[in-house]
Amino acid sequence: MNHKKNFYYSLACLVLAIFLIAATPGAESNRQNHCYSLLSPINENSGDFSQVLESKCFDSFSESIRAATKGRVQLDHTIQPEAVTEYMLNGGAEKDLADVQVVIGIDWDYTNFAGSSYTWVVSNNGCSSSIQYSISSMPAGWDNRVSSARAYSNCNYYYHYQTTNYGGSSVVCNTECSTMGSLDNATSSEKWTYIP
Repeated sequence: MNHKKNFYYSLACLVLAIFLIAATPGAESNRQNHCYSLLSPINENSGDFSQVLESKCFDSFSESIRAATKGRVQLDHTIQPEAVTEYMLNGGAEKDLADVQVVIGIDWDYTNFAGSSYTWVVSNNGCSSSIQYSISSMPAGWDNRVSSARAYSNCNYYYHYQTTNYGGSSVVCNTECSTMGSLDNATSSEKWTYIP
């Protein structure tokens, strides 16, 4: 009888251990992903939104920024994403950026510019009184995920919208939102402009 009890007890412990191991977040679930997309300026003939010309993802933030800027920006691999400044991304660039990809915005998975990131780049000087950018829906895996954001390259107004096609509630980050307030994990479309 004791052998039978011990067997069931051992079996129950084994099942519990398997359940706990399966329920414990592993390294894979904590791995960060850093992506970028290259955008075209808004084309009035295509419904007032930018085209996504290219998108890629990397395991590290520094790799993503290097690829997004076509190798122009080489951040040290130890730099924390929250420490990246406009000067680091664009300060050393040539005056004529017509053939250079510059960063116009970065979205982060967590507040205070932490976690996985999504970087938005363009092939010119960024925003101006006649050039703006927008995405009518977030890329795969980033809908309802943004918790902080920064804008760069004269994109002084970085709008985050609750629904696709710039609908619902909105938050304007100007050049920085360390938190998204009521739109935390609720961004579905975005715009970047020089003037409101």
